[in-house]
Amino acid sequence: MGRIVIAGGTGFVGKKLIHKLSEQQHEIVVLTRRNSNADTLTKNCTLVQWGSEMNEWKQCIDGADAVINLAGASVAQRWTPSHKAQIFDSRIVYTNALVEAIIAAKQPPRFFFSASAVGYYGDCQDTVLTENSPNGPKEDFLAYVCDEWERAAMKAHEHTRVVIGRIGIVLDSREGALSKLLFPFRLGIGGPLGTGKQWWSWVHPDDVVGMIVWAMSENSINGTMNIVAPNPVTMKKFAKELGNRLSRPSFFPVPTYVLSLIMGESVVIATHSQNVIPAKAIRLGYKFKFSHLAECLSDILGAK
Repeated sequence: MGRIVIAGGTGFVGKKLIHKLSEQQHEIVVLTRRNSNADTLTKNCTLVQWGSEMNEWKQCIDGADAVINLAGASVAQRWTPSHKAQIFDSRIVYTNALVEAIIAAKQPPRFFFSASAVGYYGDCQDTVLTENSPNGPKEDFLAYVCDEWERAAMKAHEHTRVVIGRIGIVLDSREGALSKLLFPFRLGIGGPLGTGKQWWSWVHPDDVVGMIVWAMSENSINGTMNIVAPNPVTMKKFAKELGNRLSRPSFFPVPTYVLSLIMGESVVIATHSQNVIPAKAIRLGYKFKFSHLAECLSDILGAK
């Protein structure tokens, strides 16, 4: 099978993707900025350091079948000015570097997947959002970052097939939003965040991986693609389903002002409403493993 280059392969989605691609006998090259990521390795996987001053990683891109870009600093912490700069640079600067390497390659990869996020749409209340919906205002930090991120990735479109995945809230028991909610719920003091009316566009990690691999194999897929489950829920519904799965109450809300004190500007991660539908994936026939929240939580957390 062909060589696949992955940037950002050491996150929990990246590791699952590497495992899936390894099963398919692909040669995998993981671009990393650290030397301490050997736990990512499988028998078909090698680590290569990358950075603007190094050329070895660029040689890996030349002749590769695909490049998958999942790189980006976590947004799930308080946003200081320095961390906001890191969020921006880790996405746009490194995406620009990948695109420049693709353009310069004698044999460009046939496929380039670059991550984005549903934060692209901003705070949209109950509006149903598809890939054709407009992005949020520049004053919305996440919407601005996602827009710039996507613009950087699309510069490669004349040299390779580009797919940009707007990823929703990836549910995992050890990382991300769900992991942070589990502790209060297990103590019996869980409940909706903010008003509870905001829409959460969630997705199981297996479907994130599945949609990336599917997009890589389907030549008809181009441009943006929402990577979310087809049945988003309100935060109130999410809390109720989580409480049911854990056999714990779910009626202790956390007011927005309390969240703001804890999270600062990053509170928008929890309180912005994005009712996102994977219209392109549905239209082109992707088969979701987890379409409904109850079955997703059951798989992640185990049966009652």
